Amino acid sequence: MKKRYLAFGLAAALGAVSLTTAQSGRTTVTFWYALGGSIGEQIEGLVKTYNASQEKITIKAEYTGNYDDTLNKLRAGLQAGKGFPNVVQVYDVGTRFMVDSEAVIPLEDVAKKNGFDINKFVTQPRNYYTVDGKMYSLPFNSSNPLLYFNSKALAESNVEQRPLYTLVQLEDTIKRLTIKDASGKTTRYGITWNADSWFVEQFGYNSGYAYCNNENGRKTRATETTFNNPAAIAFLDMMGRLAKDGYAAPVGRDGTASLNTFVNGQAAMYVSSTANLFGATRAVGGKFPIRTSFYPFLKERNGVAVGGASLWMLKGFPQIEQDGAWDFIKWMVEPSTQARWHLGTGYFPVIQGVTDRLDVKQGQVKNNNFVTAIRQLQTSKSNSTSAGCLMGQFTEIRTYVVSAWEEVLKGKPAKQALEEAKVKSDAALTRYNATVAK
Repeated sequence: MKKRYLAFGLAAALGAVSLTTAQSGRTTVTFWYALGGSIGEQIEGLVKTYNASQEKITIKAEYTGNYDDTLNKLRAGLQAGKGFPNVVQVYDVGTRFMVDSEAVIPLEDVAKKNGFDINKFVTQPRNYYTVDGKMYSLPFNSSNPLLYFNSKALAESNVEQRPLYTLVQLEDTIKRLTIKDASGKTTRYGITWNADSWFVEQFGYNSGYAYCNNENGRKTRATETTFNNPAAIAFLDMMGRLAKDGYAAPVGRDGTASLNTFVNGQAAMYVSSTANLFGATRAVGGKFPIRTSFYPFLKERNGVAVGGASLWMLKGFPQIEQDGAWDFIKWMVEPSTQARWHLGTGYFPVIQGVTDRLDVKQGQVKNNNFVTAIRQLQTSKSNSTSAGCLMGQFTEIRTYVVSAWEEVLKGKPAKQALEEAKVKSDAALTRYNATVAK
């Protein structure tokens, strides 16, 4: 008999009374989003445009903190059986939990009912959010990690930018871009790279290694992590060397500090999501031109997985609100909306054909860095590895991997640090799997 994941109060959630009311003849639909800053401003702008575009639905958008904060708030609402939204933006690694919660409406079912063709989605985003053969949510903001370059630094150091980098080539480039004074003190770092589990995940995928077993949890439910693979070990060992010898900026986990180090010219390279392209370009201003390259790999390139998030529809609301929620979600992935979103952020379009639009082509001419993530995705292999790992407790597991990165920076061998993180991660995954349907 299947076990039920009762910890989230699903019985209450499914019978929840609507939290929204119709005002002035319009149906109010609540939407929680998890992106702040300049990207959050773009979301608010889209919501305003949608609300003004028709007279039946009012989207009440609420920024609920970062991805982790939003998922934790959603968990609390589901457990209480109230206080959760019609639509929520959940990051990629929350996918297994969302499906297991049984509190969501599979959007492939809604799409078929309404004649919406899910084949119009780009392959990789569609693959990521397809679980057990069904697409549960619609990708909205999908991203890849990129290498960002200060082109002035490249010229000053007489270093030629490559479109692709193996780990060995990357380390050599970082060292050549580093400047030290006569005393050996670093005056410009070769790279700034904040400690984030996502970068370890993507390096493994791009090198052909899964992050969890059972074909990244795509064949059957993942029961064990596999992030302690040769690619991850080599990557973290490199980061340890770079930090120890003064080639990588000491920014720790702080992504903002990493960006500022790059913007201020204190590091020649910066590693971040393509989602930060617009913000980084705006922050740099006229200080120097930015160039971008694909994310590195160990020896042979496989392809990266999509990052970012998707839009989910929650159960427990009147049909009129579910219809309004679907109309909004559908609008958010329309070609015109995705074109505006792409050019206003750097996230690549999740719908096929958007890059053929005139406005997108014109925008990419002005800043051809917008093309890098699209080309990276187009040239990635489509397989279970690049589909990304699907497992429970992913958020907790990420904390163990980041801690392993930090231990490496303190001098611990990467193999040992990752093996210790694996023990903790596998225990967390086992506890999670014991609570859900097998």
